[in-house]
Amino acid sequence: MLILTSASWLTSLVLCIFCTMAGATQDEAALLSDAVPEVTTVTEDEEINAISDTATHGSADSQHTSGPNGRDDERRTIWQELEPGLHFGEFTLAKNGAQLTVLRIDPNQFDFVLCARSELGGATRTLRQWGEEQNLTAAINASMYLPDGSTSTGYMRQGKHINNGRLVQRFGAFFVAGPQDPMLPQAHILERDDPQWRTLLDKYHMVIQNYRMVSSDHRILWSPGGPLYSISAVAEDNEGQILFLHCRRPVDAYSFAQHLLLLPLNVRTVMYVEGGGQAGLLVRSTALTREVGGLHPSGFLITGNLRASLPNVLGARRKTTPLHGMERTDIQQ
Repeated sequence: MLILTSASWLTSLVLCIFCTMAGATQDEAALLSDAVPEVTTVTEDEEINAISDTATHGSADSQHTSGPNGRDDERRTIWQELEPGLHFGEFTLAKNGAQLTVLRIDPNQFDFVLCARSELGGATRTLRQWGEEQNLTAAINASMYLPDGSTSTGYMRQGKHINNGRLVQRFGAFFVAGPQDPMLPQAHILERDDPQWRTLLDKYHMVIQNYRMVSSDHRILWSPGGPLYSISAVAEDNEGQILFLHCRRPVDAYSFAQHLLLLPLNVRTVMYVEGGGQAGLLVRSTALTREVGGLHPSGFLITGNLRASLPNVLGARRKTTPLHGMERTDIQQ
């Protein structure tokens, strides 16, 4: 448990240092540095080495992996419909052959929920444990977290429960879900440079703040280079679908974001949620059950399966009554 929490914290620290070098403000760095009096050096090898396990059954296996451009021989985007409103895809990142796993989720058919240890109590859980306990069809990291093993690095709340009440100045993305106004999107990545962002936050039941990787005008908000690590991210496409993204093979964040724009995913906005051994993705459907995890240095020390225990998870749960015909008036193509 301690090893995993430390790994997540070191990953967060490396990101903070690199983003500060790339132009982030001192306020953003302060969130991570306040709790750590000294900065320790993290080598690239510490992020790359390791172990992760993939458990799979059902009908989606290697034959569904796309070519480098994410299309099959007939130039069709490769998606497998697992159930209504839920699609699965595997895409190859052309630069290094890394595999990107993607879940495309329709907010009109699924509710998004925050599963937080600070609200629900108990110990940290693996993605699979969170999924089984909370009846989730899909799950991904909600955010990086602080050394207390519970508090998110950015603002996080669900209803009246506040995990972290601090709005971080340069964390530019907010995943929001559960609108009070039915005319608002059911789930959305709200950007901090939206002039109405503060007002809109109050109109949603759930808010999770993180780094923004790609803006809605397709700017990559990360400098080239930097450390290599497994990455989990959440995106919104131009049709209002939510994408859960996971790349297990270590890549730098800029290259990851660049490939997302090149692939036929139609991404609009991308939000980073976690890296390294803590990064993971889960799908639990009758057609496919799979848990993928990031690479972790503890693989040299521990044999067998190692899945990260997480305090905060973003989950998708099928709606009792799906919504139909909802128009998104807030999205500009």
